[in-house]
Parts: sequence; C-alpha cells; structure tokens
Amino acid sequence: MIVIADSGSTKTDWRCVTSTGDILQTRTLGLNPYFTSNEALIDALDQGPTQAFDAPSVRELHFYGSGLSSKESVDRYSQVLAQKFPNADLHLEHDLLGAARALCQHNAGIAVILGTGSNSCVFDGKSILQNIPSTGYILGDEGSGADLGKRWVKAFLANELPADLHESFKQAYGIDRDLILRRVYSEVQPNRFLASFVPFLLKNKRHPFVVKLIDQAFDELFSRYLTKYDQAKTLPINACGSIAWYFLPFFRSKCEAYGMTLGTVIQEPIASLTHYHHSEV
Repeated sequence: MIVIADSGSTKTDWRCVTSTGDILQTRTLGLNPYFTSNEALIDALDQGPTQAFDAPSVRELHFYGSGLSSKESVDRYSQVLAQKFPNADLHLEHDLLGAARALCQHNAGIAVILGTGSNSCVFDGKSILQNIPSTGYILGDEGSGADLGKRWVKAFLANELPADLHESFKQAYGIDRDLILRRVYSEVQPNRFLASFVPFLLKNKRHPFVVKLIDQAFDELFSRYLTKYDQAKTLPINACGSIAWYFLPFFRSKCEAYGMTLGTVIQEPIASLTHYHHSEV
C-alpha cells in the first residue's frame, strides 16, 4: 500500500493506493509545520488517514507539505509519521516538488502554486533546478489567496472600496476593523483568515475594482518571480491551486501579456500526484 499526502496551509489531501489498486481518500486540515504543533499533527492523523487507511499495511508514504523546507521540520514530522505508519518508508518533501511532479509529471516545465500561499520553480522532469523563494503572506505570497485577501482588507480599512462593494462586503461578513485586526494580529493562522475573503472576490470578479486588484496581484507574481526564470519563455507555465483554477482567465491573460505559454492548470495536485507515484510501482 502507498499513501500520498498533499498538505497546504488550509487542507491536506490524503490518498491510499491499496495492493488491489483501489484508491481510498480522506482530508484533514492543513499541516504547515510553522503553524501546527506535534499534538495537532497527531490529532489530524488520528482523525484522518489512520482511520481511513490500514496504517500498519502502508509500505510507502509520500508526504508533500508547505513549510517542509528545513531539516528541523522534516525531522519533527518524520518522527510523528513513523509512529503512525510504523512499516512505511517515509519520503517527506516540500509541497513545491509535489506541485511540480503533479503538473509536469516527468517533463520539464515551470510550476506555480497559487492557493492560500504562492510559490514557483523551474522543474527539469526530475528535480527543481531553480526557485525564487516566496517569503510568506506578510512579505510575499503575491497572487495567493492570502495576498488577495490582504489587499482587500487593506482597501476596506482605508475606506478605498467603492460604496457598493463596501456595503455588500459588510453585510456578507458582518465584519469591522476590530475583528480584522484581532484575527490578523492576535489569533492563529491569519493567512487562512485573509484567504477566506476570496469567495467574495470571485463573486465580484467582473467589478472594475476587483479586476484591478487581481491584476495587480498577478502582475507582481509575474514580475517579481516568473520573469526572473531564464526559461520562462521557453517552458510552459503550469499552475495548481484554487486561485489558479478559479481566476484562470486572469492568469492566462497575464501569461499572454508577458509572452509566456500557459501549460497545465489544475485545482488540486493530489490526483496527479497519485498517478505519478502509482505509475512508478
């Protein structure tokens, strides 16, 4: 049995390929090590994959996670996963490699994550050749859900929203300045909170103010990151994540504006990652 997990800041998708080729799946909260304690990780495993799958029968576990960029994070998660999957060979990798494998399989390309956070790399079909690191929702993550949400609440707090959007936003979320500041500065995972406003932007994606906001966010993603890859105009630009999927017309337009070729766009990597690993068995 093989288990594949794709973990972002908001959710973790788990799939298990059984010895008979059946595919089982479950979902838990996002398990970013910057925000998730060992206790929370154990709770998520107990409520999700160890219940849904026959954990002692798992022989391989491929866990791709946001935040798994340091040896400390990998070691900490490896210890917990080894307890829950005692007979599995563990392979823990950053979610960016998971995105590249899901989007490109064994081919070369540029892979972009556009979900709650954002990141990108040049992939040669085997490994990541170049990565201009994203610096998180405070200093970076341009084009991501957290970035779009941050731009939106900043405009709301500065009374920069058009009157129609301002009123409909207040009615939809019952939100005010004090609540925003508390959730951003005093409570856990403010990136998820900021990204929670994306459905409102999606609903109003044709409003000129929203169009401009999304265009500026994507333009910074391209100008600060993607244009700096030497192969940006020779390799396809592939993207995964809810923002890439639901705002695809904006992403496609920006590719065209920068003279780049749009490749594969998927909402979630887990199905393609399952194919990637299952085809190797």
